[in-house]
Amino acid sequence: MFRKSTAQSSLFDAEHYLKDALPGNDWSYIYRDKILLLIDEDKFKHLYSQEKGRPNNSIKTMISLLIFMGLEKYVWRSVEFQFPRRIDWMIATNAQIGNAFIDHVTLFKFYQRLENDETAVKLFAEITNKFIELCGTSIKKQRTDSFFVHGWLQNLSRYGLFKETIRKFLYTLRKQKQGLYENIEGQLSKQYLDKDFDLTEKDNEKARRRVSEMATDMYKIIIAFENHKQIKYYETFKILKQVFQQQCEVKQEPDNQEPEIILKDKPDKKAINTPHNSQAQYKRKGKQQVTGDAAFATETCDEDNKTQFITDIKLSEISEHDSTQQPKIQERLINNELKPEKQYADAGFVNGKTIKKSKENDIELEGPTAGRSQSFEAYESSERIFDAGDFDTTYDDNSAELIVNKCPEGHKPVNQEKSKKTGKLKVHFDTKICSACAKQNQCPIRVGKRVATYSVTEEEYIGAARHHKYMSSSEYRKECGIRAGAESLVSELTRAHGMRKSRHRERKRTELQLIFASLACNVKRFIAHWEKYGQSELKPACQCV
Repeated sequence: MFRKSTAQSSLFDAEHYLKDALPGNDWSYIYRDKILLLIDEDKFKHLYSQEKGRPNNSIKTMISLLIFMGLEKYVWRSVEFQFPRRIDWMIATNAQIGNAFIDHVTLFKFYQRLENDETAVKLFAEITNKFIELCGTSIKKQRTDSFFVHGWLQNLSRYGLFKETIRKFLYTLRKQKQGLYENIEGQLSKQYLDKDFDLTEKDNEKARRRVSEMATDMYKIIIAFENHKQIKYYETFKILKQVFQQQCEVKQEPDNQEPEIILKDKPDKKAINTPHNSQAQYKRKGKQQVTGDAAFATETCDEDNKTQFITDIKLSEISEHDSTQQPKIQERLINNELKPEKQYADAGFVNGKTIKKSKENDIELEGPTAGRSQSFEAYESSERIFDAGDFDTTYDDNSAELIVNKCPEGHKPVNQEKSKKTGKLKVHFDTKICSACAKQNQCPIRVGKRVATYSVTEEEYIGAARHHKYMSSSEYRKECGIRAGAESLVSELTRAHGMRKSRHRERKRTELQLIFASLACNVKRFIAHWEKYGQSELKPACQCV
């Protein structure tokens, strides 16, 4: 049953009972007086029954403890142990001596209530907006970066994946259907539930043979239980079937012979990497080999700001490219009333399409474009291949009208028109001139028998023009250098607030971990701002603060 926290003070409040235990400027007083009141408990009302059940624990206290977990990288049991022993935590949450206790199971169940809800995301946006208002932080300039959140699961080879997937299903089957387990167990090539849990095999030849045998075992299991009215709905069976389909093919043999199981050279995209978490994906980037998720973080970066705050965070599949996340970041910033005038990002986020989309949102997306060499020697080389930025082109941002005036060698086109089928601008040049051009091998114009054609889209031109601007203007590169500060944000979240590694199997809970770690980072920055500049430097928020 939903119950709001009481605002009535008590003689047993930690501040009264342990008077002068902490200095008057301790962070806990700032948190209690300035931040605790920003947690609107009514926003969590829908998570509880209005009539049934015992009253909930204080939502302000539970939210605060989740923030403290992000501040000091504690786990659930550590929070339960620390709360009644930390005077600063008791003062910060306005807790009473003797009642400063919360079971770790209760706190985790509250966390589970939040995982399928947008309340935590809205809380982050509301508190961040208030911090920005109080500290007078400008949101006109913001920077974005991404990083990997490592899962706690082991990176499995195909050998380990097959073995663990079969073992996990058979363990469930033995537990639920002992007789059926005994029937299928005798048909398999190995006793998967013995005490040998080694998921690696150093002998490559033996490993290849065992992988083929295990693929056959998976096929036998699928044939045996795919029509069973109960087992086919087991989660472990669904994962086993999915792993088999992603990794293997079945070649039917004539004359009712046993089908041949063929291992695919490469598994399907977004293939399951571990049976313990079907969402976990593997990715290699440079020397990094990661099984986990991708996180995206944005913060203010105006040089006149005394304190910068994180304005947006999001967790996504590790396979999602930065450029696909870029429009979504801006959409969230706009919806949360945190829209910047300029957003700085690296080449992973910036291309012609995202630059154009940003302009539609009245946001200038700044940074180098993706997929292009940033070598000055290559750019300045006389033998460099020409791109859309080398053509004399007129482009109107408002009408999105693209007109090519001259080629890189100064020759005017014969005519040009936009293809209704592809949307590309088709620019035609004189074949004789292009055939005799000394730069023909460097030019993207395709010379035919009757006409020489150059094809270009708005996005291609915008991306190429940005590349030329970045490579030719040292002032612009210096301006884009402000994005490098986002690396320190990533370092802060991963090192100080525990976001390098997930504590959870499911992505929704890992995203909650990211939300509270980012909120903890903003809380820490706000408290540091208050301690440094004091109340005289802060703007008034409302009468309750």
